[in-house]
Amino acid sequence: MDSIGLKTMPTTGTATNPSIMDKPYEYSMMGELEVGLKQKLMEKAKLGMVFVGFICSCGLYEFGGVFWMTYFNPFLQTAVGLSSGDIGTIVLVAQITDAISNPSVGILIEHLKIPLFGKKRGCHLIGSVLMTALFPLLWMNCSFCKSETSQTLYYGVVAGVLNSITPFMFLPHLSMIAVLASNEKQRFILGGISSFGKQFWGILAYSTMWLLIGTDNSHENLGELLGEKLKIASYVVSGVGVICTVIFHASVWNIDESRSDTVTDSGGGVPSRSSTISDFKTVFKNPNFYILGLLYFVCRSELSLYNVYQVFFFEQTLGLPKEAVAYLPFIYLSFAGIGSIAVKPIVKKLKPMVTFGLAIFAVIIAGIAFMVQPKQYGNIVILPVIFVSVGSAVMYTLSLSLTSSLIVRLKVSDVAVWGLFNLIDRILFGVTFVVVQLFRPCPTSKECCAACSDFYRYAFGGGLVMFAVLAACLLLSTKLTGDVFATSRGEDYRAREGDKNQLQLQEVLENPAVES
Repeated sequence: MDSIGLKTMPTTGTATNPSIMDKPYEYSMMGELEVGLKQKLMEKAKLGMVFVGFICSCGLYEFGGVFWMTYFNPFLQTAVGLSSGDIGTIVLVAQITDAISNPSVGILIEHLKIPLFGKKRGCHLIGSVLMTALFPLLWMNCSFCKSETSQTLYYGVVAGVLNSITPFMFLPHLSMIAVLASNEKQRFILGGISSFGKQFWGILAYSTMWLLIGTDNSHENLGELLGEKLKIASYVVSGVGVICTVIFHASVWNIDESRSDTVTDSGGGVPSRSSTISDFKTVFKNPNFYILGLLYFVCRSELSLYNVYQVFFFEQTLGLPKEAVAYLPFIYLSFAGIGSIAVKPIVKKLKPMVTFGLAIFAVIIAGIAFMVQPKQYGNIVILPVIFVSVGSAVMYTLSLSLTSSLIVRLKVSDVAVWGLFNLIDRILFGVTFVVVQLFRPCPTSKECCAACSDFYRYAFGGGLVMFAVLAACLLLSTKLTGDVFATSRGEDYRAREGDKNQLQLQEVLENPAVES
């Protein structure tokens, strides 16, 4: 026992049969040590299970969302045969229903209580059940549709319903951060886990598609290939949804949701609470709400634009083999995950503005490379894919940090701000997508013509450059206003007197508090 530093008392028993009572101090310490170790192991096991459950809480909509964002547009054009205008209409309808449902579901979460499950977990369960049952309908052939109009109506309704269901899982996932975390450090850890979960489920989705496409040599046509494989993938998504739902609810079954309504953490953070009219009035009066909302939209749209057009660019513009529509997205998402993880150490080494600037520069370089890359050197596209993946991930993570700071500084409901920001993002990107689709040559053709090849090149690469430049302009505008929201470590977030509350952007980004 001396080797672990425990003191011993003189013994009174025999040397051959010492009694436990001969060493009371040593054995009492031994018992305390064992109890302490067991408690720590149990706490770590419970914490690990909660982390696994938290990752699973975003599994269904992130896993299924990859197929929606990456393959739905090519599916409608090459497999179903819809025109560019009809596809734009379907996506716009889906984006609008998503935009409307985000704040609506946010309010519903705070006022609806389901027996045994509570507010957040109850809404998450509703969304999970509906999404699991309805997701395969998005990839089915409409057997009763006799015209292009009826097909547009069918896919528009299904896409709209599924997008209105997503907030039932997305918003509870974000709000559970305030329930599970009790201080700033834990919020940051859970935010990082949320970001990791997004990358993890995306990588799993692209791996699934790579496996399905890479083992099939019987289809020469991209439309036939996607039509068959996406049906199989949709059933995989539903199966994953069932497993994730069970794991999530089992891991947080004993968690008290009400603690987020009553507990203020030691770091001075603001707990999640019900949305009120005053919350919306508060954010509407602040100019940075609009600037950061647009910055969030730009960073999100960069990711969305890449996902929507990457299949066409790789397969039809560069002429890469069909399995490239799975393994290049896999590479993209893998390096995006690395970028998300590397944000904090990079920000510590470099100035925050330099970090954001380098990320913007990387995206601009990648966009230019996509526009000028010769077709005969198709495999070189991996380099700009890595650049844009890391750059866009860093930009998006830092935009989330600013949004988190806004929530904390204004002391408003997290659901209110996230709901409004997602409303802005969905509507603006839906309109942007429709406008871009209107310029596509040969809009009614399933196959890609020479003009289409150039169209995807400039819509893809040029769009990335445009969003990166807009992000730079918005970032400078945010800094110039001076009314930026700090989240320095261990700091009280109470409003300061006079101009003392005008904190600089660098202070915000040096200690990012990602909430999504």
